[in-house]
Amino acid sequence: MGARSVATGEGPRSPGEDPGASPRPDPAPGTSRREVGGRNLPVAIAVGVVLASIFLGSLFWHPVAFSLLIGVLVALACVEASRVLRPVGVQLEVPVLLVSCAVMLVGAYQARHAGQAVGVAVLFIGAVLWQLSDPHRRDVVRTLAATVTFGLWTGFLASFGVLLVTRPEAAVVAVIGVVGAAIFSDIGGYAFGVAFGRRPIAPSVSPNKTWEGFLGGLLVATVLAMIVLPLMSDRFSVLGSAVLALACGSATFIGDLVESMIKRDLGVKDLGDLLPGHGGVLDRVDGILLALPVGFYAVELLLRSG
Repeated sequence: MGARSVATGEGPRSPGEDPGASPRPDPAPGTSRREVGGRNLPVAIAVGVVLASIFLGSLFWHPVAFSLLIGVLVALACVEASRVLRPVGVQLEVPVLLVSCAVMLVGAYQARHAGQAVGVAVLFIGAVLWQLSDPHRRDVVRTLAATVTFGLWTGFLASFGVLLVTRPEAAVVAVIGVVGAAIFSDIGGYAFGVAFGRRPIAPSVSPNKTWEGFLGGLLVATVLAMIVLPLMSDRFSVLGSAVLALACGSATFIGDLVESMIKRDLGVKDLGDLLPGHGGVLDRVDGILLALPVGFYAVELLLRSG
């Protein structure tokens, strides 16, 4: 469903590396470049290619297939996060998360925004009832806050991907535009950040993210969107494609910062380890999740005004 945020010059990092840590030094003589920082780059690339193939295959096959893929990724992200957070004293109500996220996704497919609202209600009410029914409850506020936060972060934001793929027109192109802008702003941000990064944006959260990398990533995503999207659909103008890429690229960057902030606060280095060379599912799609609602509303405004 997308690319793990490496935007703006953080440099390759292992799945267990602190997202706010300083860059690792160059490997010692004789160390393989294939595993700099403990990250096996060929494995990471292979996993990325497989995920991209599954993403495109489901997208071009049928909206149901793409929505199911989103559902599987959301479920895996919730289960992984629960396993990682339990040792640091944060409990997630996994059954509530799985049921409410399913309601959000199915609701978005069947009833669009009304279905999303039902899912959010199920999330909050379910989390409260789960605590009321547990005679051994403890840290109630923290558990409720964590469960609702992760439910909104995963299920609710991901449900905008369902809204995009079920649009009445240009659905596939809209999804490619939003997710593509997220991915290529990441890739471009990494390249520009490594080459030119000097001025950090948020050193207290992630010191290696720079303005040069951020702006370079936006440039790459915008140029590609202006070339590709108008060729795929006449509903996307060159200017509209640029606006979409800028909005989604910026949201991707913020989404990556948000996850870094949360992991730093919780004292964890990744929110999973399911994907070799990348970390967990949520680590992989953190930026894309925030790009989905931003992209959805950007597409709605652009196509309606066009």
